[in-house]
Amino acid sequence: MKTRRLGRTDLQVSELGFGAWQIGWTRPEDGDEIGRLLNRALDLGINLIDSSAAYRWSEELIAKYVGHRRDEFIFATKCGSGRVLQPDGEWVQTLDYSAKSIAPQIDRSLQRLNTDHIDIIQLHSPPFDDVVFGDGLEGLKRAQEQGKVRFVSISADEDAALKAIEIGEYDTLQITYNVLDQSPSDFLAAAREKDMGLIIKQPIANAVFAKPDKDNPSAAIADRAHSILSPEAIGDLAPVEAALRWLLNDENVHTAIVGTTNLSHLESNVEAVTKGPIPEGVAEEIGRRFQGL
Repeated sequence: MKTRRLGRTDLQVSELGFGAWQIGWTRPEDGDEIGRLLNRALDLGINLIDSSAAYRWSEELIAKYVGHRRDEFIFATKCGSGRVLQPDGEWVQTLDYSAKSIAPQIDRSLQRLNTDHIDIIQLHSPPFDDVVFGDGLEGLKRAQEQGKVRFVSISADEDAALKAIEIGEYDTLQITYNVLDQSPSDFLAAAREKDMGLIIKQPIANAVFAKPDKDNPSAAIADRAHSILSPEAIGDLAPVEAALRWLLNDENVHTAIVGTTNLSHLESNVEAVTKGPIPEGVAEEIGRRFQGL
């Protein structure tokens, strides 16, 4: 697994990261399969695990199964958006991006993983007004000054992402970008100019192109997937492989985080990434088809 320097940080991140959203819906006492999955990810060279206070049991499962391998992976997590387990067993989502609110979330993440630092702490999808007027960034920087976190970051899209880039004080940006949504490419270029690390979420567009049309969120998305990743465009490449290799063809991208609870999917994704960038002609055809939609 190749690595890339994550912007202005000193972190060398694997081209493929592990997104820990899906594992969060597995209870810790039922997580042996998740343990095999996480350890296999590290064994295959993935060194970035991305979680959040909002992903239910995610941080606990990471701690339980690979906490003893803490020095082998970069731990990125998020705050501002969280979930609190109620006495009746229900989870209630909380949204508060203030410095006062995120401070205990950061402490809780440190406690869950039994670690003395978080490598990358990210505001989790804050609204535009919170990015412009809120004090969440100050809260992240305060935790950084206290040695609790190494780098401050944000996970955002559209106007909120653009404003975060303009502010210029976030070390990294996590943003949606994939073959079906290539429009953020200008954002990536702007972030790269400021030497921000770029972490790509939804890099395979939730694999909508690998699902039956009835399971896709809209007919328009299904049609787009069929056009961009048609056999005429990608040849004999599998759609997920084409999507990942196309993404890593972009020199602005540092790492792509893919979540799964399926071990064979994980191994297939790693195999795809290790083949290197997609052939130039295929990349151009994918871009041409997107522009033509």
